[in-house]
Amino acid sequence: MIERPAPGTRTRIGPYRILGLLGTGGMGEVYLARPAGVPGGALVALKTVRLELDLDDGFRVRFRREIEAAAAVRSPRTAAFLGGDASSRTPWLATEYVPGPSLAEAVTRDGPLPEPVVRAMGAGLALALADMHAVRVLHRDLKPGNVLLGPDGPKVIDFGIAQAFDATQLTRTGVVVGSPGYISPEHVNGSAALVPASDVFCLGAVLAFAAAGRGPFDDSDMAAVIFRIARGDAELSGVPPLLREVVSRCLDARPERRPGSRELAALLLPEGPAVPFPWTPGVREQQADYGRAARECADSAPDEPDPVPFVPPPLPPGPPPVAFPLPGKAGAGGPRRAPQAVLAAVAVTVCLLLGYVLWPDPPPAEGGGPGSGARSSGPGTGPSHAAADAVGVRAVPRADSGRTGDFGKAATDQSVRPAGWKAWKSTVQGGSGDCSFAESALLCGGTKGLTALDAADGRKRWRVPKSATRSVVAGFTKGTVYAFVGQSLIGYRITDGEERWRAKLPAGHTGSAAVQDGDTLFYVTAGSAPGTGRLAARRLTGDRGELWHKPYDGNRPVLVADKGRLVVVAGDTRIVDAATGTVKERLSANDFPCRDPALRGRVLVCRAATGTGLAAMNDVNLPGEHRIIAAGIDVRGPVALTDDGTVVVNDDESLRAFSVAGDVPKWPDGRFADGGGAPSVAGDLVLAATGAGVGTYRRTDGEPENTTSYTGVPFPPKDPPQLLAVGDVVFLAFRDGTVVSGYVP
Repeated sequence: MIERPAPGTRTRIGPYRILGLLGTGGMGEVYLARPAGVPGGALVALKTVRLELDLDDGFRVRFRREIEAAAAVRSPRTAAFLGGDASSRTPWLATEYVPGPSLAEAVTRDGPLPEPVVRAMGAGLALALADMHAVRVLHRDLKPGNVLLGPDGPKVIDFGIAQAFDATQLTRTGVVVGSPGYISPEHVNGSAALVPASDVFCLGAVLAFAAAGRGPFDDSDMAAVIFRIARGDAELSGVPPLLREVVSRCLDARPERRPGSRELAALLLPEGPAVPFPWTPGVREQQADYGRAARECADSAPDEPDPVPFVPPPLPPGPPPVAFPLPGKAGAGGPRRAPQAVLAAVAVTVCLLLGYVLWPDPPPAEGGGPGSGARSSGPGTGPSHAAADAVGVRAVPRADSGRTGDFGKAATDQSVRPAGWKAWKSTVQGGSGDCSFAESALLCGGTKGLTALDAADGRKRWRVPKSATRSVVAGFTKGTVYAFVGQSLIGYRITDGEERWRAKLPAGHTGSAAVQDGDTLFYVTAGSAPGTGRLAARRLTGDRGELWHKPYDGNRPVLVADKGRLVVVAGDTRIVDAATGTVKERLSANDFPCRDPALRGRVLVCRAATGTGLAAMNDVNLPGEHRIIAAGIDVRGPVALTDDGTVVVNDDESLRAFSVAGDVPKWPDGRFADGGGAPSVAGDLVLAATGAGVGTYRRTDGEPENTTSYTGVPFPPKDPPQLLAVGDVVFLAFRDGTVVSGYVP
């Protein structure tokens, strides 16, 4: 009934601790679980996807649809949705655990159900469909295996192929969705033909099974099953006569002649639902068995504390809640630290999901939206090289020119917070999640130009050019932001977007990547043909002339620079003389497997191949002396490299820290970090984006501090957001153009 997880099974997925295995299928497993770090927490059914599957974008979109459909439907007759993450390395979806058999299991064990029970069950399922259809969701796969017989009545589960009425079709042409024997004639004609009456047809087939012990279209020949369904040729001789009349109406081949879901509920049970639910003694016995097995499984689970207790609550009834200070959290100016790890909430909201999934989303107002987080204390300690130079306080993606992820002292220094700041949400048209902070503004590139947001409240200051042109933020001097726009490098005044300077790129070239070190901008432009790129350097002060340029044949490069050192990574790794552009050393991907580089002084650390740890150099002037550290760690995304030689990585939703010099763990073990965000450093804290906000950890030993959810975060995000930390607040930029700001937890 409930099996122990196989040896080697992960003990934690998302914010849940695995207790037992409820079932398995071709796509994955369903586990019995409970919130991590909450010994008496409510039991949940955790649906997961097998790691070895090819989780392409299309699959993740379909799984995200399942999460969105489950979240959108709020009904006492469906298993309550608790959370989900389609973008996680192991996609998961959590619902309440229903202690009872499926209808298929109950009928197989004890035979058909009595007519009064079938009527009561059918009325409950019809009202479940009514609740789904009210929020424009079709289930599309209602069958005996997707109906659980809970103590208080039937519960519909599994929205795996559910679809919004007006959603884009994701199934392949010619593929019939649903389960043979329990599909409608419209299923046979393709998912685009499905209507609410299609679910009613499926429910009619389910009721016939419950009453007769066999499906109304059962046949050994699958072609015959489909043919009979298309004609509405149901075998109902085993269904009691009065019930047969109602079931026959549901199974009419013409959808317009079937009863609506609420009409069906009234036809089945005119007097309304009975309390308690009239299950048979056999069903009650099975429910007791399921409840007892779940309790025994939970009670016998190893008593090992989970490092980060993180509990998503049931969905709130109203509009999206603002994020809130956690237990033990003080207000403004109060202490940042709680004495021990505390619980946090995942802001999963119906309103957000309905707007995002089921109906077109009107453009949000530019800024000013509510949001919050937990206030923090005064300045932290740590490196300051990312914080200030001639342009004042600024923050760029991955913090600095070396992409170290260390935002320095300015990250937690309230004195540099933009004047009048309040938590906010805004939207960048054509945004790509690429934003930088300078002079109390967020400068965001994207497919529709360069947008400046006021960092204090998210209001749009300006957007250039007027035509939709791809732009990439390149660098800054005092009062000016430089961006690649079309085939030019242009300087704009930060306050109002007025053009102040322009340099044309070579014919046919567009900006590909850039990094600023001091007042020098290093950049790569891509030509119109492969292998015709250009690596160049230009002063952003004085005459802003080009210092040098060299041919460049790499693809999608990443540039890092620090104190006159320049490294260019694109498959191979090139150590470049910043003064002349000469390549001093070129290492192949086999010699030095480098992705997502971080450069600090002379130390270079990169994410190596999947599952093989980190590639590191103690001195880029001696590139031959490189090695692999943290071997066997499956590093996900960029790393954080601190001033004391510690590198923090995300290892499949766990944060870990290592010494670059000694290749030894700096933290006792991994720290769970839901959401897969790349780690960053802010003073004495490590920050990581979660599914709905940001979590913080002590930099010294990785002990969890707090987690805060922010209003307006797209759920679930397709990718972890870019994170900037300045003035004790964070700015999260998502690839769909959403930008959110809240307090550092």
